[in-house]
Amino acid sequence: MRLKAFFAADGDCLLLTTADGRHVLVDGGRTGSFRENARPHLAELADAGEEVDLLVVSHIDADHISGVIDLLEEVAAWEVHDFQVGEGQNPTFPEPPTPRPPRIHGLWHNSWRAQLGDLEGPITALAAQASEALSLATSTVEDSDGAARLALDSVSGLAESIADGVTLLRLVDDETPIRRNEPFGSGLVLLRSPVHEQQVGSATLHVIGPGEQHLRKLREEWKAWLTRQPSSVRRGGQRPGGQEDGHENAGSTLPMSPPQARDLVEDLAQAAQAAAVGEDADAHDTSARPRIIETTRPTNVTTPNRASITLLVEEDGRTLLLTGDAAEEEILEGLTASGRLPAQDPEANPFRCNVVKVQHHGSEHNLSRVFASRVLADHYVLSADGAHGNPNPSVVHTLIETRAEADPSPFTLWFTCSEERTIPQRRKAMRAALKEARRLESRHTGQVTVTVLADDQPFLEIEV
Repeated sequence: MRLKAFFAADGDCLLLTTADGRHVLVDGGRTGSFRENARPHLAELADAGEEVDLLVVSHIDADHISGVIDLLEEVAAWEVHDFQVGEGQNPTFPEPPTPRPPRIHGLWHNSWRAQLGDLEGPITALAAQASEALSLATSTVEDSDGAARLALDSVSGLAESIADGVTLLRLVDDETPIRRNEPFGSGLVLLRSPVHEQQVGSATLHVIGPGEQHLRKLREEWKAWLTRQPSSVRRGGQRPGGQEDGHENAGSTLPMSPPQARDLVEDLAQAAQAAAVGEDADAHDTSARPRIIETTRPTNVTTPNRASITLLVEEDGRTLLLTGDAAEEEILEGLTASGRLPAQDPEANPFRCNVVKVQHHGSEHNLSRVFASRVLADHYVLSADGAHGNPNPSVVHTLIETRAEADPSPFTLWFTCSEERTIPQRRKAMRAALKEARRLESRHTGQVTVTVLADDQPFLEIEV
């Protein structure tokens, strides 16, 4: 197997190629990075007559799904062209402006609606209203910091991700011939008993997450999240002229006045500050001294992230773990369910893996010594560009020191972004992660190798 890890800004975009030349594309990163780095390579595959057997969208966050939407829009545009030229008998119909993408046979994706059921409407409406308020209350947002700023950014990102998820389903179901979740009928892509196995050429994909019990738990957390929101948000605000909408979670109140927006954003910020009491003060602080992360706090992992599709890929005894943005405990549960980790004493009998795509871009909320000691890899891929402090230097420290102590064999950390390639606001965070990696590379000479994607290259390539 070969894994190509594309520069995807703060997201993931991974192409797995089996020994017999079959392809699985996992996520698409951001639109801009997808167009510049992944699209040309996919066009080369199409020109060579190669196809993508499976496209996996791990979850709906924009840093994973935006590039996929761009790809599917291209697929849809070429479908229209081919219909017009063929059945439409319109040979002069113009070709789309972008190269023809490879044929995609299937897609795995757990839609927002399928995950949440009747909660989908209220959450979508609330996120849309909050996002509208954020766009109108720029000064209030800029004055916020700490947990409040992170929460406001999260709500805005949630609204974007929900909209992207709706667009994705429309493209797949209505505008392309791609089959969605076909092996699962109309159900979700989940950890099942027995574990679902899918053959793609000479490789076997094992679905080890998310688990249904965690999705049920997430629905309860979403219900609690709704009730924690300020009443000014849950009421749906006021319509123009001061009249109450009269319908809870009614969604956007366009046109919302700037004063209304400022009040709503301040309410959200205060709720975020109250919810953050007792949280780790060093979270996202890249200037703090890197340390071993002993345990994680799963409640700090956002609900869309914890619903990530997680895959274990196996071919001829070689293994690759694709984690999306999943929480540590859920990945370990999936490995246990698949028989890769023993239920008893897993630290004494770790799972030895050839490649791990490190979960959630190296966030300190998703990885601790627990994971690092139970999953020992030859290669760790960190796809991040400094956004949100990822990859966190303490994650880098935890991975290297735990792995070096557990096993004397050599291993490599692969970074998809350099300090210079990311945007100026993220360079400090990227610099801190790479500095720690290189410090420990020097400390463990001959055992640890640090590889950073060159700024003029579109992807890292790893032989699994």
